[in-house]
Amino acid sequence: MARENSMKSLGLWLKGLAAAVIGGAIASAAQAVASGSVEPASLKTAAITGATLTLGAYLTKSPVGTR
Repeated sequence: MARENSMKSLGLWLKGLAAAVIGGAIASAAQAVASGSVEPASLKTAAITGATLTLGAYLTKSPVGTR
């Protein structure tokens, strides 16, 4: 039972991680487009930067390792 609960918890944590990374990438790319930058290289850089920043924020606030 404990293993099942920890696997569910890990699955939920991974879904949250994926949502944070994808959301950060989309938000940053949308902001780049809104500012007038539609070059593919600029959009890629914005998406990677946004994903990295939200990943860092997610890991900082993550409950993993606080038990």
